[in-house]
Amino acid sequence: MNTPTDVTAAIRSANTLIVTAHIRPDGDAVGSALGLHRMLLAAGKSSTVVDLGPIPERYQFLISDGECRSADSVDFGTADCIIALDAGAIERTPEFVAEQKGKVPVINIDHHKSNTSFGDLNWIDETASSVGEMLCMLAATMDLTITADAAEALWVAIATDTGRFSYSNTSPRTMQAASGLLQTDIDIAAINHAIYNAMPLRQLQLQGRALQRLTTHEGGRVAMVTLSRDDYVELGCTSADAEDIVNLPRSLEGVNVAIFLYELLDEPGTKVSLRTSEPYDAAEFCRLFDGGGHARAAGCSLPGTLDSTISQVLERVHAHWFSE
Repeated sequence: MNTPTDVTAAIRSANTLIVTAHIRPDGDAVGSALGLHRMLLAAGKSSTVVDLGPIPERYQFLISDGECRSADSVDFGTADCIIALDAGAIERTPEFVAEQKGKVPVINIDHHKSNTSFGDLNWIDETASSVGEMLCMLAATMDLTITADAAEALWVAIATDTGRFSYSNTSPRTMQAASGLLQTDIDIAAINHAIYNAMPLRQLQLQGRALQRLTTHEGGRVAMVTLSRDDYVELGCTSADAEDIVNLPRSLEGVNVAIFLYELLDEPGTKVSLRTSEPYDAAEFCRLFDGGGHARAAGCSLPGTLDSTISQVLERVHAHWFSE
């Protein structure tokens, strides 16, 4: 495993950089990519954000016109490196990363303990709350200027991955990073309003649809919600509208394991999003299905339909955690 010093040296020596993050990006992926990109530009480097999308509507206020480009519009032959953020495996990155690996050095910066170290250089810190927090450390090490627009993006990265600083991954280091961002005078009230209090009606209706299907199991210690492709179509939603739905069963009193099973409009199979409290390790469970993530938040994919997957997941949850 490489060290932050190795990664810092590689970025410092690069002049033309490509920045990307995992597919179906969340707040940490979007915020980290934009935050790093803007810091690199402020340092006088050539930086391009590539294939960051589709970006959920709640984060689109962060993006300037033309700031994100598609891979087919980029000349990778001139790039010194590709920086892949918040992705635990190369399969979780846009296709161009695998296509260019071996031609362009790939730097992998991530905080998932299940990371496969797919980069030529890998900085993995599972103690970090978010990649946004790691980039604040990188900025301090490299003496990069965190401009106000970079700070705004990094705030989104950290705030969303810590549940507005309420999850157990929030540490003193997390709060120090956030404090540094506040010194740029960003308007966190406006940012938080855009993320959490400007939900389109269809998204609220989608949450209602999921709540209608809430079930509890294992004496109330497990709660599950589900969404099908038909739900998205009927309500005019996209998969991005379901980003926070796993937090609905998570919020139920007495629940230790929250499960969100959902289909995607453009992919076969069923996705599993898992949130747990101690001592239940979500990443350990999701590795049973070749997934991964964090101890408290993880995910995986199953090949079957939603209906066939429900019983399969519940049976495995029972066998793995509640059979004794």
